[in-house]
Amino acid sequence: MKNKNIIIIILAILLLGCSRMQWAKFYLLDYVPPITKSDVLTEPYPYTIQVKDFKIDKTYDNSRIVIRQSSHEVYYDRWSLWARRPPDAVTALIINHFRALNLVEECKKTYLDKRPDYIITGTIHNIEKYVSDLPLNEFQRADLRMTIQMLEVKTNNTVVSYEIERYAPLYTESMSFFAKTLSDTLKNEITIFLRKVQEYFETLQKNQPAPTQGK
Repeated sequence: MKNKNIIIIILAILLLGCSRMQWAKFYLLDYVPPITKSDVLTEPYPYTIQVKDFKIDKTYDNSRIVIRQSSHEVYYDRWSLWARRPPDAVTALIINHFRALNLVEECKKTYLDKRPDYIITGTIHNIEKYVSDLPLNEFQRADLRMTIQMLEVKTNNTVVSYEIERYAPLYTESMSFFAKTLSDTLKNEITIFLRKVQEYFETLQKNQPAPTQGK
């Protein structure tokens, strides 16, 4: 009887523990490029682009989402993780956006057999959820600071650069809403960057000398 009671107690403890278990959830930075049929180029610009992995500040070089509570206090949410690390996600989003626009002949992450004409790279300075718990000023934000550059390979000159600094308010504590808000920010900012790239290529094409006709 005593052994039976012990078994019942152990089972009860296990059931109680299972009912209180919390599972980690994974969140993804993703968006569908906001492109209409008229945005897609019939003929891409005759260039190749490599999008390298973005650098990221060491504070954020982690699969766990960073929560900031003040200038000097951050912590990692053990239950909220990135399904894909932000540098990998940003690289993939830029490549996907280029391809959706048909902007250049080829855009990919790795070139093995030849050098690309241009390289896109950048740095994620911070990507975090900011939570202020001050009694008279409670609010939450999705914060993103990053830089993007496009370099011409043959000259090693930066031909397009763009700085992003956005602090988007959050109206719910939902981590899904946080991930969506950051994704929307990336969608808007990458769209602006690609417009700058397209303007650069348009100017480049206009400034190229016209082909001479043979006699």
